[in-house]
Parts: sequence; C-alpha cells; structure tokens
Amino acid sequence: MHRNIPLSVIICTYNRSGFLKLVLDSLTRQTVSKNEYEIVIIDDGSSDNTVEVVELFKPLLPITYFYQKNSGLAAAKNHGIFASRGELLLFLDDDDITTPTLLEEHIKTHRKYSEQHMAVLHYTNWADDLVVTPVMHFVSEIGCFLFSYPHIKHGDILDYTYFWGGRSSCKRSFLIEHGVFNPAFRFGCEDIELGYRLSKHGLKVVYNGKAVSRMVRAITFDDFCRRLIRQGRSQYVFSTLHDDPEVHRWTEVTDAAEIWNKISAIYEVKMSSARELDRIAYFKQKYMFVLDDLTRMLLYKAYWWAFRACKIKGIMEEKETATKSPSPGNTPEVMTKDR
Repeated sequence: MHRNIPLSVIICTYNRSGFLKLVLDSLTRQTVSKNEYEIVIIDDGSSDNTVEVVELFKPLLPITYFYQKNSGLAAAKNHGIFASRGELLLFLDDDDITTPTLLEEHIKTHRKYSEQHMAVLHYTNWADDLVVTPVMHFVSEIGCFLFSYPHIKHGDILDYTYFWGGRSSCKRSFLIEHGVFNPAFRFGCEDIELGYRLSKHGLKVVYNGKAVSRMVRAITFDDFCRRLIRQGRSQYVFSTLHDDPEVHRWTEVTDAAEIWNKISAIYEVKMSSARELDRIAYFKQKYMFVLDDLTRMLLYKAYWWAFRACKIKGIMEEKETATKSPSPGNTPEVMTKDR
C-alpha cells in the first residue's frame, strides 16, 4: 500500500492539451520536494493529444493519469478525490499556471490552520503575457463576475461561498467524511454547492494572497456570456437541491422570472449594443487610444446589464427544461452538455 503524502494536486481536463502543457511546465518549478506531492490528472473524455502531453511530463513530475468517459467537472473531481493519496487536496484548473511557491504556501497554511474544517483559497490573476482586455479587467476587478478578490484581504477567514473550484485546497479526510461533489453539475456551482453542504460541518476558508496562480486563457465578451448562461443553468439546479432562503438568494432564482419578463423583449438588442461597445473598447486599447470616461462608463453599464441578463437567461432556460416531462434524451443541459 502506498504511503500518504502531504498534498495531491487534482487537475481535471477536457480538450485543453495546449493549456495543460503550460500548467504542467509551471509545476516543474515548485519549491517543495517532489516527494511531498503528487499530481492527479483526470482526463474527462478528451479527444485531443492530452495523453501525449501527460506522457511528456511523467519523467519530470509525480503524475498519475486517469481517463474517464466525459461526465462533467464534478464527476471528474470526485474521481480525483478517490484516486488521490494526499492528506491535502488542491483543485487546480487546467488553464492556470502556478507560481513556484504555490504548493508550499498551501501546505504551510494548512499546517497553521490544521483543523479539519479549514480550507485554503489562493489568489489568481491573468498571466503576465496576456493582454488584459477591457472585458477581462471588468470581470475580474470591477464587476467581479469571475473572481471577487478586491473584496477580501490576505488572512481573511471566509464562508463557503469562497470555496472556489480550481484555486482551493482542503483536507481529504474532511471530504471523505462529510461529502464530495454532486455529479449533477457538469459546469458551475459544483464548488459552492459542496461548500454549502460542508458548511453544515463547520467549513471555513482562509485566504492566502501569497499563494498565486495565473490564468493563461483569454476571455472574450461572447465567451463570458456563454459561460454565464451555463452558470445560470447550474444556479437553478443548485436552488432545487436545497430549500433554503440563503441558497435561493445566492443563486438569484427568486426574482428571475420577474426580471426575465421585463428584459426578454430587449435582450438581443441590448446584447448587440454591449457587444459593439466591447468591440470599440477592444480596438481603442489595441491601437493605444485612451478609453475616455464616457466610453468607460457606458461600457461598464453595458457589461453589468449583459452579464446579469445572461445569468437570468440561463436560470430560465434550465427552469423551462426542468418543468418539461422527462423523456429519453430530454434531460437537463447541466446533466448532458459537454463542458
């Protein structure tokens, strides 16, 4: 029987071999000994050259690799949990490169906060070689639709809504005893829904701003709109699993129907307008023109409207799907759509 090790890094991946190569390359420069961690890669049904990338790094890193039929992010994470040997589990996205001290900082923080219910959140920003476009700046620093780091500080003790997938670690024994991810979630909400259940057993999240990863995948306006529609669909599913006003507030389902009735008729026009403003801002930045205050104000207002509307649209789409009579081949998108 293999001995336990301090840390397992769980990376779930699906058709992102190019990004995965960058992630694994960054992990070769960690400050902790390779005897202190393992990398567990769950390939969720990729059809690209993911296997070849993994084989390239096996001589350099303590990697174990598992392939599964495409089943979604939550199922892949569960596979990683049960395949891992680490006392601590760090969930790392397949498009986030690591800084050299990332694993060291997670291990150090868990040693300081050794209680079983304590998890650790690290900081993520954009990779240095990415051009941070107006929409990327907005979703991470202004609207905080992607991350909410401007609202927290190093050392804060946070609640379950900060148990963010891809940048959090926790004690493996705590998950094994109290619950793992719900495979109903193929994308979105799988982390917060688990955090909600674990909060009933005392889960708290400590933020270590000195532990850093960097996202290497750029995001466009349309990319993010599609992401938020899927997020909205997952939020609706989350709301149906727990009859709790706190969950209903977080998932934004309570007033979704009323809001959608008000905005559905103008949705396409407003989205087109936001897309055009985003295009103008993008080219102004590209050709090094100053984004004046009026354009920035209109752009941010358009982003706020569009991104909230996309989540509401996703909620209503999933609600409509869920209310249809079940029949073969007609199951909710959250359960069936590839991520």
